[in-house]
Amino acid sequence: MTEETSFVVLRALAMLGGLTAVFLGQHPPEHQPYLGGLAWAFVAYKLLLFMAFRIWAGRLRAILLTTTALDLSFVALFVWLSGGLESHFYLLFYLLVGLAAVHFGPGVGIATAGGASVAYAVASASVSPHHDWTHLIVRVATFFLLGGALGYLSRRERLARTEAERLNEELKANQGRLERAYQELQAAQERLVRSERLATIGQMSAKVSHEVRNPLSSIILNVELLEDELSALPHDRRTEAGLLVRAIRSQVDTLSVVTEGYLQFARLPKPKLQVVSLGPVIADLADFVREELRARRVQLIVDAEPGLPTVRVDAGQIRQALLNLIRNAAEAMPDGGTVTLAAQCVRGEGQLGSWAAGQLGSEKQPEASTRASDCQAAKPPSRQAAEWVEITVTDAGVGIAPEDLERVFEPFFTSKQGGTGLGLAISREIAVGHGGTLACESDPGHGATFRLTLPAAEVGSAR
Repeated sequence: MTEETSFVVLRALAMLGGLTAVFLGQHPPEHQPYLGGLAWAFVAYKLLLFMAFRIWAGRLRAILLTTTALDLSFVALFVWLSGGLESHFYLLFYLLVGLAAVHFGPGVGIATAGGASVAYAVASASVSPHHDWTHLIVRVATFFLLGGALGYLSRRERLARTEAERLNEELKANQGRLERAYQELQAAQERLVRSERLATIGQMSAKVSHEVRNPLSSIILNVELLEDELSALPHDRRTEAGLLVRAIRSQVDTLSVVTEGYLQFARLPKPKLQVVSLGPVIADLADFVREELRARRVQLIVDAEPGLPTVRVDAGQIRQALLNLIRNAAEAMPDGGTVTLAAQCVRGEGQLGSWAAGQLGSEKQPEASTRASDCQAAKPPSRQAAEWVEITVTDAGVGIAPEDLERVFEPFFTSKQGGTGLGLAISREIAVGHGGTLACESDPGHGATFRLTLPAAEVGSAR
């Protein structure tokens, strides 16, 4: 219940009690014909009041002030019907003055006291004009005392409540900031632990790969020598021995690929940044990988918007990251399908690089993006408006299970038989190394989309 509703209900109850008392009391015969009309007028007045609240909800203050004057008029009628100055219904004036002062403050409280004084004097004078007016003066004085005192206390209470609400809002804001700071601290701690773990894994991978690669080189050399020796065997034995040697070479090649992948992840070089246009990079990559995909019965569709902003990147590393994503998409469709490689310009709030640095633990996408046509006239990246290029690789494969979606970028995590689990991890490290992000969206059973987002170079660079 609001304050306005409480105010109206209290006034209605007070007036209803007064009306009931009027009917129970003794009245001069000349006043009795007015009682029925007074009762019906009071009921109609209260019904109209509550209807006005519902119809003109935006004018509550004006309605309440007007009806306060009407209530004073009803109390004056009660006083007139019950004996004027001798009537005990003047006490209702105190109640109305007190309610008005508490609800509206000292100004309205004193004004209500003045209205009550005039109404009380008129009602009393019409019944007993020659009565001693000392009691009237004393009662009128208490009207003003009550209106001023309660109004002052009400204003102090409202100010205190407003201040308490303000402090409460500040406490909530501070609590929100503390919670965000705590979450950021937790995220930073998780990133630190993850970085230390990745550093340890990288060192171990590099050492193991180095120790394995040397024996593999010797094995490959000896297999080649063995193939030369097999040429001297009879034809039937040479065929059987050749199959065995080719099996050995196949496994050795597999181990070589794995060790090279581990070394690449452990020793990913620092990117050599240059201002380049991604359009030619994407076109060259599509031409390079198209035949490989065609052998897998996979069609590659390229949709790069014209006029993309230039980016400051290591073109070789970006090419490697996109190649990993395209091959990963093709492997997700063992029966063939379509892979879409798209690029567009997006723009949003904040600096992408600093934003991306806070997202290493949970890859998310920027908000409030716009299309390339808006970006070409955009301002250079700043804290107010950042411009970047988003490259998406979309497949129509089996998709990624929800429980695996948060782990696809973890090193050595893979759901493919024979996979190393390093392709996506290396791609994300490349994205982060360029101040960008790599995120994944998937609808299990309907494919997945990987989004590589890179900050645009400053306006003024050749596009």
